[in-house]
Amino acid sequence: MAADMDDHQHTRWSDPGSHRARLSEFPVAPATLADTLEGFVVHYAVARSRGFEIPPQAENDSNLRLVSRLLAEAVKRDARPLIQHRALGDCLYGTCHDFALLATSVLREHGIAARLRVGFANYFRAGLWEDHWVCEHHSNGRWTILDAQLGPRARTEFRIAFDVADVPSTSWRPAASIWRALRSGALDPSTCGVFFAGITGNWFAAASVMRDMAALAGVETLPWDYWGIGRVICATHQVTEEQASAIDQLAAALEPAPKHRQAAEELLQVFSWARPTTRVLSFPAGRREEVAL
Repeated sequence: MAADMDDHQHTRWSDPGSHRARLSEFPVAPATLADTLEGFVVHYAVARSRGFEIPPQAENDSNLRLVSRLLAEAVKRDARPLIQHRALGDCLYGTCHDFALLATSVLREHGIAARLRVGFANYFRAGLWEDHWVCEHHSNGRWTILDAQLGPRARTEFRIAFDVADVPSTSWRPAASIWRALRSGALDPSTCGVFFAGITGNWFAAASVMRDMAALAGVETLPWDYWGIGRVICATHQVTEEQASAIDQLAAALEPAPKHRQAAEELLQVFSWARPTTRVLSFPAGRREEVAL
């Protein structure tokens, strides 16, 4: 089965809904998507690191979950075409998840196979692997990583020299790869996590493997969603040997990643304990909440 037989189709999360026409405003070429997104989406942690205050109306942007909601908020704040740069007060304030999901939505809308991926990047902080969600698109017969957060300003700030539409495997690694490196001792747990939030350790990488599995199967959660054994891992910040053994098996099955969404769904049937539940434990703005997917 060809890799694009189902990954070009929208999920509930990537579907633009009543704002479908807005996606026609975007360039189709993956290499230019990041430039467009940077014009109306700001990473909230980057904004705060630069001393920018998050506008009150944008405080919940990173929890909108759905592309339809993200687009609705964007055009509510500024009705001009999305290719036109917004004032900072009119931007969306999200995370890497939102950049990646928007890019995935645009590509799917244009019939290009694309999927959300969960992993870690080493180009934000020297010597560290930062939790980072990206868009993987099918190009020239292979899956290729697009970092939709790396627009012109970000490329300059982080001194990015590679093609942002074809991020090398030495710079971004899927969660399964990071987990296996942690387990083998090739990586120190203190070098992997969400450093702007003070989160590091094996436990977060373990939950990230589950989130990547879900995303590959078309269940595109938020970076702070936990379910199944992920709930226990999150609560204790520890991974028992029994839990680690289960994650080991799942991580091994994800390398290489399934070729398409249907294959990922079949894999999730094998690892049924990793399937997202109808309600997940989430941490919007750091608050502990039970959220319906």
